[in-house]
Amino acid sequence: MFLEISPIFVNILIDVAIFLFVLVLIIAVGSFFIIKDLQKEYKKVYRINSKFEIELRKLVNLMYKILSDEALKPYHDVVIKQLPHEEKRNLLKRIDEVFTQVETDNPDHSYIQETYENLLELKRVRDSKIMIFNQKVGMFPFNVYFKLMKIETFFTFTDIEK
Repeated sequence: MFLEISPIFVNILIDVAIFLFVLVLIIAVGSFFIIKDLQKEYKKVYRINSKFEIELRKLVNLMYKILSDEALKPYHDVVIKQLPHEEKRNLLKRIDEVFTQVETDNPDHSYIQETYENLLELKRVRDSKIMIFNQKVGMFPFNVYFKLMKIETFFTFTDIEK
């Protein structure tokens, strides 16, 4: 009446159970490290993006206050962090245009020039970090966790030629 289970079958069943346990454990540990790495890279990009936006705000205020250029008036009272990417891109173009008016030999404009150079440096660093981040989240298994975690995407201001 009782079904006899052979010892070989029990050994195979135990081996399969151990294999599955080890496999699940490896996936769990790997997932932990992948998530931590994505969070670390995201924080790096987010920090440099925040510094860039602060420097952009500072430069808009300086140029609007000192140069009184009407091209920057629409951006004087807005929260730059909340602007869409394309609007920030347009703002950068306007800043480049307005910066041509800055007299480099005028001591009153030295802080504008220094801030503009800082902004350009932050833009280069920001774009390079974003490119590295985007390459990472484009690869398996990072892309799976990127979608699961619903991480914000970043775009570069530098046009990438293909």
